[in-house]
Amino acid sequence: MKKLKISIEKEKRLFLFYGILNFLITNIILQISLLIIPTILATALSQFVNLIIGFYVYGKKVFKYKKLNNFVFRKYFVLAIILCLLNFGLIDLFFYYGINKNFTASVILPLLVLISYYSQKNYVFK
Repeated sequence: MKKLKISIEKEKRLFLFYGILNFLITNIILQISLLIIPTILATALSQFVNLIIGFYVYGKKVFKYKKLNNFVFRKYFVLAIILCLLNFGLIDLFFYYGINKNFTASVILPLLVLISYYSQKNYVFK
């Protein structure tokens, strides 16, 4: 039982480490892209990079999934869309009630990370 607990803790640390790394890479690409291409293309490019990096590192490095395939990618893609819509919806909802968008985005980030982790663990890479 102790080994299982250590394994889960390691998995969570890896998830956070790779999540931060993915965020940094994606944000660097976004910031550079915003200087040279239209905003819609820059954001689409950064989201695409985020999706590809996330799928690989979470699948292989965090959850040790043996065979990444199109079916698993579709599940990951659906989760990414759900998280994006949830993020947008919550930010928009709180802004409607007068709460700053940046503040809301910062506050709901831990919730989205938790949803992402448990969804990937129990649905996408199970």
